[in-house]
Amino acid sequence: MLSSAGRERSALVTLSESAGWVATEAGGLREARRLLARQSPRVILARHQLSDGFADHLLREIGPETPGRPRLIILASPGLAAAEEARQISLGADCVLRDPVRSEVLLAYLARYLRRKEQDRSASARAPSVLAFAGGELRPEDRTLRLRRATRTLTPREAALAEVLAARPGEVVTYETLYGEVLGRRYRGDTSNLRVLLGKLAASCGELGGELRAWVEVIPKAGYRLHPRRRPRPPA
Repeated sequence: MLSSAGRERSALVTLSESAGWVATEAGGLREARRLLARQSPRVILARHQLSDGFADHLLREIGPETPGRPRLIILASPGLAAAEEARQISLGADCVLRDPVRSEVLLAYLARYLRRKEQDRSASARAPSVLAFAGGELRPEDRTLRLRRATRTLTPREAALAEVLAARPGEVVTYETLYGEVLGRRYRGDTSNLRVLLGKLAASCGELGGELRAWVEVIPKAGYRLHPRRRPRPPA
């Protein structure tokens, strides 16, 4: 949700969450760029005019050929010229909604674009996949983890956490991404739920003879990182 007006951002986030979707706020282009470097949103809802520029700049940066490109909905004032609206579409906007924007219309657009993303994801997930995880093999389709010739079925959230980390080996997966993709909620600064989940996943690995914390590093105030190779033990 990209808008320089705090009340509008709060209203849009509340509207999104009322439909069960996780939303993150950004007050301007700079903040949006920082968030995009850390997250992969499925839909971006942006006010045309912002305090530090226009949505045009973001549209140019997120071109149609960008892998995993999010859907883009632009909110504009009633006075936006038809030629300018057409230009927004040509730059990559999926639709332009003029004020006053009706909540039911906006929700319908969001549902449509989110549903299409889900269909794309399910289509790409039909083929069986095996991910390297903590010295073993993770099969997301049946939530099984195999370590040292032993196999265990993980809980849905354990499997989701393992999959998110395994899909980005060596990268710091931010708390914003972890909360959104694993827990299905917004990150508000409290990491306790995620710490408990990491502990449960570590216990599951331990039952298979593995040591999860030798592979997963907790980056303070940032997130988690899965190392492609086992980390050496710190000196005693």
